[in-house]
Amino acid sequence: MNSVGNPSFKIVVCGGGLAGLGAALCLARKGHQVTVLESAQALNEVGAGIQIPPTSTRVLCAYGLETAFKQKIVLPGNVYMKRYANGKIIGRTPLHPRNTEVYGYPADYQRILYDAVIAAGVKVRMACHAQLIDQTSPAVHLSSGEVLPADLIIGADGIKSKVRRAVIPDEDIEPASSPNCAYRAVVPAAVMAADPEIAHLMTDINANCWIGYRRHIMAYPIRNGSLYNLVLSHPGQAPVGSWSEPGDVDEMRRQYRNFDPVVRQVLTHVDAVIKWKLSDLEPLPTWVSASGRVVLIGDAAHAMLPYLAAGAAMAIEDGAVLGECVDRCKRPEDLPGAMSAFEKIRKRRCERVVKGARANGDIWHLPDGDEQEERDRAMNPEGEKRNGATAEVNPNQWSDPGEFVDSVPDEGNALLTDVGASFPTLVVGVRFFQGGE
Repeated sequence: MNSVGNPSFKIVVCGGGLAGLGAALCLARKGHQVTVLESAQALNEVGAGIQIPPTSTRVLCAYGLETAFKQKIVLPGNVYMKRYANGKIIGRTPLHPRNTEVYGYPADYQRILYDAVIAAGVKVRMACHAQLIDQTSPAVHLSSGEVLPADLIIGADGIKSKVRRAVIPDEDIEPASSPNCAYRAVVPAAVMAADPEIAHLMTDINANCWIGYRRHIMAYPIRNGSLYNLVLSHPGQAPVGSWSEPGDVDEMRRQYRNFDPVVRQVLTHVDAVIKWKLSDLEPLPTWVSASGRVVLIGDAAHAMLPYLAAGAAMAIEDGAVLGECVDRCKRPEDLPGAMSAFEKIRKRRCERVVKGARANGDIWHLPDGDEQEERDRAMNPEGEKRNGATAEVNPNQWSDPGEFVDSVPDEGNALLTDVGASFPTLVVGVRFFQGGE
């Protein structure tokens, strides 16, 4: 029996990343029988430092993971937006303690979730390759020939999802490639501390984002202050969906040769970089299969550019709301209605964040000139006025309270009202839409 006395369901999650593990944890905690299929041989460290905003922090704390995360994270005081050439602060978003946001390491994040799902009784199968998803049975057919029947199949297998074909069989969905790639690098804290020009970056705990034409560098301490993490966006090419291609350190330094001397000094201590292509997805026609028994979450449903640092947060929200929807089902025949409710609750919010991330990239990457100067004045932390009036909208979306925080709960409430007749207690999911304290 699940958490509200209903029968537990057999659920197969395709994908062992943050989206898949987060959903698996929520569902297992509610008493469902969950199997996670991951194609990799083992958990691998990929990606850059990761930001965990209040929306997903609340969910993770509700899962009982606060202590585990506190051993690994850094609590930055602010995000400072800086002019690329000289490091002048042009904008500020206060974080801890006003609006606590934690910065961590993807490998730690995934490992904490993995340990939690194992403790919750989830079966995680590594080196499993889904060959075919039968959305009518439903069942997952593995490349080994094994067939795994399920009441519900969750596609959490990333931007190049195979499960997506079962949901949208008549279209070839390809990632939308942006003009930019990203480098990721880390510098040990001891190396940073030994260089007097950059040592302050490890003791004055803030995130710094140097923004310039077609390029930016986001940098902050991670892993409880043991590493300094850098993500560097720049024009370039790389295979879509590959997260660990080696990059050229010398080319990386050339890309940022006109940047602030402080961050260029940090780059002199970088020994190796990885590189990946920045891509997202256009809005999908649906996230749910015709049978209502296969559903997409995370990057498989709404892959986004990293310019709002929201991809992982949206994935964790997906899992929490999905768990609440499934928990209201009394029999397998109720699952299609629950998946329809899930899509109504989540799709518009996530697609809005996808658009916001694209827009943020455009805002950050302006060339020098009148538009860039207007942006900088509007971001000014002292509220500098333009033409005698303060800008109505802060182009720093992280600091604009009307952009992704206050308006989202209203949307969530409206959508929950739409499905309230079938799922009257689904209102508990509203807490996952809150953006700040």
